[in-house]
Amino acid sequence: MFFSKFLIYTLLLTNSLFITTALAHNNDEKSTKYDDGPYLFYNNNHIQQFDVINSKLEITNYAGPLAIPEEFKATDNDQYSDVKKFAAISDIHGQFAIFKKLLINNGVINDALNWQYGTGHLIITGDIFDRGDTVTEALWLVFKLEQQAAIAGGHVHYLLGNHEYLVLRNDQRYLHPKYKHTVSFFNDNLTEQYSVQSVLGRWLRSKSTIIKLNDFIFLHGGIHEDFLNLNMTLESANQAFRDSISKSKKELKANPLWATLHGKTGPIWYRGYFRDEQLKDEAVAGVLRKLQASKVIVGHTSMPSIETRFDGKVIAIDSSIKRGKEGELLLWENNQFFRATLTGEKKPL
Repeated sequence: MFFSKFLIYTLLLTNSLFITTALAHNNDEKSTKYDDGPYLFYNNNHIQQFDVINSKLEITNYAGPLAIPEEFKATDNDQYSDVKKFAAISDIHGQFAIFKKLLINNGVINDALNWQYGTGHLIITGDIFDRGDTVTEALWLVFKLEQQAAIAGGHVHYLLGNHEYLVLRNDQRYLHPKYKHTVSFFNDNLTEQYSVQSVLGRWLRSKSTIIKLNDFIFLHGGIHEDFLNLNMTLESANQAFRDSISKSKKELKANPLWATLHGKTGPIWYRGYFRDEQLKDEAVAGVLRKLQASKVIVGHTSMPSIETRFDGKVIAIDSSIKRGKEGELLLWENNQFFRATLTGEKKPL
């Protein structure tokens, strides 16, 4: 069953269930009490809700406010044309407060955390997970906004980054202590916490990794010739990434396709735009020609603010939100790029 408009708008008026559950306690690294959730799991003909309250697990039958689809369909087209405006952000890393503030002060959502961007597109180029202590809140906000945007004729694109893939294969190195506590209720296994039996797990498995809007390519890390040599469409590459979810390092290395996609020059890990001193403008231009694109917009490599490289062909949008102090949003409107700040100021890029 898919979301009805009534149920979606009911959700919009009930943000506290999904967005504020885990904010009751100070979830810093010295805390001994954690709140987290909800986590929803399919169980025969009903859905179970798991909440961590005062560091204890509570399980109830989910009673709303919305109906949850049994499946989340992956898109069969990862290229979008005639997009009039978009906002892009990357590497939120569990910093919900900054994420929310950027969206509110730049007109993407209102103070009630509801979509107000009309037919615009919001792109998140990966790494909502890890480091910070409000990952769950950010996930449910994106989940909700995705449904609202669709009703308004807009679109939310949550692209998977390297930290999404790390979490989905149970790599716990970058978890905040809060989430190490949560995963203890799931046999210390993130693949169980975000399994195909969980709502968030199924939702994440429907996501793409690389998309194209107009003539702009969006992804987490970057495009290297090694990826182009695979001769894959964006759609087939995204499906190959989905097929690799939850696979172990050993399994990834044993599969030549997955080894390339998840390797150092793969789309979710590549940092050559910023660290390869031998990379020339001509090489970047050549990659863009093959993709029939004018720019590539990426996160993954932290910058003090949104910046460009290679004569504007690369836009770096990881604005160091992970530090929990500042951050920026990339806006594109009236055929012009802007750096949008926490206060809502727009600065030409």
